Amino acid sequence: MDYKYIEQLLERYWQCETTLEEEQILRTFFSQEDVPSHLKQYAELFIYENEATDQCLSDDFKQRMVDVVCEDTEVEARIIPLASRISSFMKAAAVVAVTLTIGNVAERALQKNSVSEVPGAPVIADTYTRTEDITSTIHIIDRNQHDAMAQADSIRKLDAIVEEGL
Repeated sequence: MDYKYIEQLLERYWQCETTLEEEQILRTFFSQEDVPSHLKQYAELFIYENEATDQCLSDDFKQRMVDVVCEDTEVEARIIPLASRISSFMKAAAVVAVTLTIGNVAERALQKNSVSEVPGAPVIADTYTRTEDITSTIHIIDRNQHDAMAQADSIRKLDAIVEEGL
């Protein structure tokens, strides 16, 4: 017998493209006794779906659960004073306040270290100015060395000319 329709339905089922009626056809097909051997691997899934939909809770389930929960525990009403209810919140607030205070002090200390002698001028600008001064000094030294080398070269040439002329 040809089971192409069932195989096509299975392919569509795995792609989540089947309708509820087509899924019912698959459940009915796989619940029969003589399922082909190449399709038996899928039978348990559809049989499980049929069995799972048939199962439901009994009418007295809720009452049985309430009985189980209440038999071991005795509910006791106790009054918790307002101070003990609030104390945990006060402890948490104190921790937050201390943390923020320490953070604020640390931030101010870091800002104090980063300010130069001029009020309001951060060290970065001062460092930039000093770097600029150093760079210009290096350029001046380079120019002076270049000029000195050029002069020494000129003197050597003049000495060579003088020696040749004598």
